[in-house]
Amino acid sequence: MNVSNRNSVFLSRLTCVFSVRWRHTLAVVLLSGAVLLDALGSPAQASDAAAPSEPKSAEDVVQLAERFCGGCHALPSPSLLPKRSWPGVIDTMVDLAQKRIGGEAIPSEAVPHIKALYYGSSPEALPVLPTLTRSEDERQWTVQRIGGRSAVPQILNIQPVAPKDFGRRSAHAFLVCDGERKQLTLLEAEGNDRIRWRETPLATFTLPIQTRVLDYTGNGRMDIVVADLGELPPSGRLKGKLYLLAQDEAGNLDKQLLYEGLGRIADVQVLDMNDDGRLDLAVAVFGGDNLGGVLWLENRGDGRFERHDLISLSGALNVVPVDLNGNGRQDLVTLIAQEHEVVMAFINAGEGQYRPLEIARAPHPMYGFTQLQAADLDQDGRPDLIMTNGDAFDTQNDPKPYHGVQWLRNRGNLKFDYHDIGRYYGAAKATVADINGDGYQDVIASSWVNHWDDPERQSMIWYENDGKQNFRPRTLAGNHRGMVPMVVADLDGNGRMDVLSGAFRMDLLRELMTGETANPAPQSLGDEAHSRLFWFEQLSTKER
Repeated sequence: MNVSNRNSVFLSRLTCVFSVRWRHTLAVVLLSGAVLLDALGSPAQASDAAAPSEPKSAEDVVQLAERFCGGCHALPSPSLLPKRSWPGVIDTMVDLAQKRIGGEAIPSEAVPHIKALYYGSSPEALPVLPTLTRSEDERQWTVQRIGGRSAVPQILNIQPVAPKDFGRRSAHAFLVCDGERKQLTLLEAEGNDRIRWRETPLATFTLPIQTRVLDYTGNGRMDIVVADLGELPPSGRLKGKLYLLAQDEAGNLDKQLLYEGLGRIADVQVLDMNDDGRLDLAVAVFGGDNLGGVLWLENRGDGRFERHDLISLSGALNVVPVDLNGNGRQDLVTLIAQEHEVVMAFINAGEGQYRPLEIARAPHPMYGFTQLQAADLDQDGRPDLIMTNGDAFDTQNDPKPYHGVQWLRNRGNLKFDYHDIGRYYGAAKATVADINGDGYQDVIASSWVNHWDDPERQSMIWYENDGKQNFRPRTLAGNHRGMVPMVVADLDGNGRMDVLSGAFRMDLLRELMTGETANPAPQSLGDEAHSRLFWFEQLSTKER
């Protein structure tokens, strides 16, 4: 990854990128029909492609791969996937490229050579990350399951809100985006020593994925802007929508459509983008099928919006307003996944003008970025950027040893340094909080794809900051499969931070959509056996 034109290779210590090292390895690989048949495995697989008509040298095939694969994205190292996976992944990439250009992108005679190249130089299996074991000096946590259960939990987001803003007297309140139930709900926690939980549906949507709370209508009452993903598997249709839940004087919420005709929306922010005194909408469109990007909708008044595209790339995960250069203006930062895997900023030049700036780029298209947030991790007064990568749902679904959490230290003047926090299977989201009360910013991370058959794998962990930004991984949640969104707060009033988290069970969802199971034990899709919401309570010393 290029970081401020300083670091030419991102994570070079952690993953072997396409380099001279594996080019030399290829020199001893026999690129022939025999090797190809091994690569294709079964006769059924072998029938899908012809063996190479003529043997080629390793360097010749490397050039083929660089020409036809490297033209779309950084050329991946064979070490990124196990040997068994490469032939199928290459077929998928060939089909995707053909759909995008409407014709043959990679000549059929080149495909067997590229398959043999990757098969012959890839490992039998990927390295395995070590498990975490709890030490005696660690924090202790208990878990409580909250609310009703469901067949395939899909909690997409949890956002803390002030209970009084919605006429409630509870101690804590949270907006919960539930994709399976197609609902936005208000989750309330009442009491301290013995918390009582109550969940109230507020409105229905197709797939509510993000909420922003503010007085949008200007009547002095808090409204809710809701981003609706629209659909889960991409179809190429423009199903993403933005809604407003406008709160009247009596506290009732009126659902209004703000904007439609977008790809799958991943995030929305509400802010004045052009200093005209009206609230605009900044939107990250993950899209799919080559649809997506980052844009903003200029509020023209009377419910009218004018669209301004900042970048058109599928895979935009979120959009974060933050003053990166300290000039008092809100810039935007986005994380773009899929084959791009890049951190982009849009520097605010005033009057609705934004200058694109590539901050960092991952070394290969399988890196699997999942989330970005801004926080002053080193407490130097400048906002840093924390990213997770743990998406394994594009071409090969196994957890990857290069998944994990990292941060970009803001050195000022739009210069950033890369720092690793830790490798962690299926890292889906991260948040920053002082977990142990020592005054330093720790990092909590969640996992949505992992080796769940191993009881030692953790669905959430936290990284303890020693004050010099050296991070030590600590246990937190145990194995509860598929924790994704989370909020850190002292829910029980004992002076220690707790974690409220929701389950997004991609393992069950994948089983439902494909009929396949990634779990060693069969899952029942017809009952209500799976928990949706979890409270991880951090015990005080006297409670242990």
